[in-house]
Amino acid sequence: MASSITKGSASSFSFSEHWLLMVATALICGIVGYIIYDAIMATASELLQRLLVISPLLLIILVHWLSTGSQLNFPIPGSEPSAIHRAGGSPWGVAFVLMLLFFLISYQPSLHDLIS
Repeated sequence: MASSITKGSASSFSFSEHWLLMVATALICGIVGYIIYDAIMATASELLQRLLVISPLLLIILVHWLSTGSQLNFPIPGSEPSAIHRAGGSPWGVAFVLMLLFFLISYQPSLHDLIS
């Protein structure tokens, strides 16, 4: 007689137990999903921030490439004899300043600790 009571109660859940199990499962899935979503968004925002900092450099390279024609040709400053007398002949100075700014922005907390 005792075995029939335990067998019957162990094999079926009541409606409230099913409801409680479904709510607990949904709550756990929601919390885990939010944690994963938060980590993905933090990584994506960091990558987009770096892309936005580098985008002026990429835009300068793209404009230079489109202005030279179909071949990819990057002149190195100082390679021509009259290059020193020409102003604005190459975007390398602007690219250098942008890379310097990118470095300073990226390592700003480290530089503040170094100065203080």
